[in-house]
Amino acid sequence: MKRLCKATYAVALTLAVAFTGIRGDGQTLEDQTLQNIERNSPGLVAEGVLSYIYGYPLLMFGVTGRTATTVPDAMTRLGAAPLNQFGKEMVLPDASFTAVVLPSTSTLYASSFLNLCEEPVILHLPNFGSRFFIMQMLDGWTEVSTQSPGSRQQSPEGDYALVGPPCKDYKWPDIPGNVVATIKMPTSSMWIIGRIYTDGSQSDIDYVTGTLYKGLTLTPLSKYKAGQTFTPPDALSVQPLADTITPPLRQVDGMDACAFFGNLAAMMMFNPPVAGQDDAIVRSLKRVGVAAGQPFDCTTLRDQKLENLQKAVVLAKQILATVPATRPTSTGWTVSLDVGTYGRRYLLRAEVAQQALGANRAVDAVYGYTQTDGNGTMLHGRRDYVIHFAKPGVNEGIPPVNKGGFWSLTIYDAEGKLVPSPDPVSANWNAVGMPFVQNHQACPNNDGSLDLYLQSTEPPKGTKQFCNWLPTPAKGGYIAFLRMYWPDQVILSGDWIPPAIVRAN
Repeated sequence: MKRLCKATYAVALTLAVAFTGIRGDGQTLEDQTLQNIERNSPGLVAEGVLSYIYGYPLLMFGVTGRTATTVPDAMTRLGAAPLNQFGKEMVLPDASFTAVVLPSTSTLYASSFLNLCEEPVILHLPNFGSRFFIMQMLDGWTEVSTQSPGSRQQSPEGDYALVGPPCKDYKWPDIPGNVVATIKMPTSSMWIIGRIYTDGSQSDIDYVTGTLYKGLTLTPLSKYKAGQTFTPPDALSVQPLADTITPPLRQVDGMDACAFFGNLAAMMMFNPPVAGQDDAIVRSLKRVGVAAGQPFDCTTLRDQKLENLQKAVVLAKQILATVPATRPTSTGWTVSLDVGTYGRRYLLRAEVAQQALGANRAVDAVYGYTQTDGNGTMLHGRRDYVIHFAKPGVNEGIPPVNKGGFWSLTIYDAEGKLVPSPDPVSANWNAVGMPFVQNHQACPNNDGSLDLYLQSTEPPKGTKQFCNWLPTPAKGGYIAFLRMYWPDQVILSGDWIPPAIVRAN
C-alpha cells in the first residue's frame, strides 16, 4: 500500500494514525523517530535531517507555486494562472483526464498562488447560496488558515482582505472598513484552493463557470481602494528556464543539499518560521548554515560539512519514504482526522506535503482510502465486491455529513486515474454518492440503507445494482476513495467508520 501511495502521490491518510497515535510510553511515533535520528547520527547529520524535514513543505509549496504560475495567462494550462490570479476549472474530469491523480468528480476547483509582500489582495466571494464551497487558504508552510471562508463558516457574499507580512520597511495602508473580514496570513506566500460543489449536470456546471466564477475575483488593494475596475493582466512573460513539466515532487526530491538548503534560505526571507513555536528548529537551521534571507553558499563549506549535509539529505529522504505501519479501522479503511494544522509536528507536515499537498482540515473534509477488502486482501478487477452502508444513524451507516455537505465514493486505477465505464452512454459516472455525483443519484434501499457494487462487468440495466454500480478496472488492483465534505461530529470523533468492502464472488 505504501509503495502505491507513493507512486500516485495519493492522500497521506496513513499519516494521521501513524504519527499522531500515542504509544504506551506517552510518546508519538514522530517523537521517537526524531529522537532516534539525534541519538544515532553525527551531530551535523542529525541537524541536517531535522532541517530538511522542517523545510520540505516550504520547498514543495514553492516549486508547486512556480510550476502553477509559470503561464502567460489563466487560460493556457488547466488549473494554472499567474500570481494573484485564479486558475478556474471549467469541466469535471473524466477517465481521459491525467493532469493530476485522484481527481475529484464532485467539485470544480479555483486555485490561486498569491504573493502578499507588496500589498494585500481583496478576495470577492459571490453568493453561493446553499451550495457547498470552501476557499481553503494555506500559508507557505502548508498550514491551513482557520479563517478560510466556506459553507461551514457560513461565509457571506462580499470582500475579504488577504493580508500577509509586508516587504521590508513597508507599511500597509489601512484596510477599508467595508470588508467582511481581514484574513491575516503569517507568510507572504499563500495558496487558495477553492472547491465548489456541482451536481454534475451541464446546466449546473454552466452556472458555476458562467455565473459564480465571474464573481470570484482577486483585486490588489491599491486598485480596490481607488475604486478602479481591475482586469487581471494576460500575455505576461514567463521564466524561460522554469520546469513546468517535471512534477514538483520529483523536482524537490531531485535536489541535493546545496540546492535544497539554498532554496530554503531564499524562500524563508518572506516565509519566516513561527516565533516561539519554531525557535528550536531555527537554531538547528543556523548550525546547518541556513538563515532567512541569507544565501546558502555551498562553495564556502568545508568538505566534511558538505559531506555530512549530503548524508543528511539522503537519510531524510529515506525517512519520508518509510512511513510507519498504520493501524486501519476494523473495516480496513485508513481515515485521516488530523491534517491541515501541524504546529511542531514537522514530520507529519512533511509527509502530507509529499503525498497530499493541500490537504484540508478535517472539519471541512475527511477522506477514507483503501486498496483492500475488509479481510485485508488486495482489491482486484477480476473480483466483484459490495459495500453496504447501513441506514443513517448507525456506526457504519451512510456517511453522516452536515446539511449542505456531501459525500462520494470514487474508484481509481492503480495509477490514480479514473476508470472508464464500459457503458459510457447509460452509466457515464466514476463515483456514486449523495446528493448527486456526476449528474447521477444513488438508489437507497427501502429501509434507507445503501449497497454499492464494485465490479468491472455491467449489471442489468434498470436494476438498483446498475444504479449503484461503480465500474472497476478489468485487470489489476485499484483504489477506493471516500470523500466526506463538511462531516458530522461522529466522523470527526472517530465514532463512525466506513463499512468493509466485501467480496461477492
